[in-house]
This record gives sequence, structure tokens and C-alpha cells, in this order.
Amino acid sequence: MARFSLVFAAAGLLLLVAMAEATTKTIFTTTTTFEENPTDRTDMSCSQQLVEQAMLNHCVKYLETGSGMSMDLERTSEPTPAEKHLMLCCMQVRNIDEMCRCDAIKMMMNQQRWTQQQMGKVMGMAENLPKKCKVEPEMCKMRAVWF
Repeated sequence: MARFSLVFAAAGLLLLVAMAEATTKTIFTTTTTFEENPTDRTDMSCSQQLVEQAMLNHCVKYLETGSGMSMDLERTSEPTPAEKHLMLCCMQVRNIDEMCRCDAIKMMMNQQRWTQQQMGKVMGMAENLPKKCKVEPEMCKMRAVWF
């Protein structure tokens, strides 16, 4: 029994020493945070970027006004000129990663309900939006699909 008590006491003492040793060690944890750079959108999908840029709503308004379609004729206060929509459209286009710009413009075009007559004019304007906004690529090839 004495031998059991001695082994038990030694084990207890060893446990106390181990606990004391563990509490004296300092553990350093390094946390790295990255601020999101608004111009670095490479980790976002093209559709996410399009949504973030309000589906290029100002580009739609620019295409509507530039193609002769009415925007909102019932609204008489503060009509919005096509140039203002183009400027805001260009801001939206610039906020989309270069690799996604044409895809975003195509997605924006596909979200609209253009008639065949409207599509002829707006498609040419949409293809040239990057050039008009002075961004790369200068032109986005579009193709209309009619059902």
C-alpha cells in the first residue's frame, strides 16, 4: 500500500509540475486581416460584380434614352439626360473587373425585354459602351438570339 501511495504521490507531483509548466508558457496568436480593396474584384464572380453595380441600371437608362425609347414620360420634374446616365453607366462599368466587363454588359442586355427593332440599335450601343467609357476591352461582341 505504501508503494501505491508513493506512485500516486509521484504522479500527482508530476501532474502539478506539468500544469505549472503549461501555465508559464506564453502562446502567441497572430491574426492577419485584409482590408477589401474596392478596385480588386478578382475574387468576385462576374454576376456578383454585376449585382454589386445595380445590374448596370444606368447603362440600361442610357441605352433606352439613346435609342429613342421613352424613360418615364409621365414624370415632368427633373428629366434625366442621356449624358448623365452615360456618366453614371461608365462609373458602374469601371467598377467591374476588366475580365468581366463584356460578360456583365451581355448579362445586362439579357435582363431587358427589348423588341427586335430596339435590339438592333441598343446592341450596337452596348457593344461600344467600353470604348465610350474609355475602358478595356474597347468593344464587346454581342449576338442576338431570337426565339
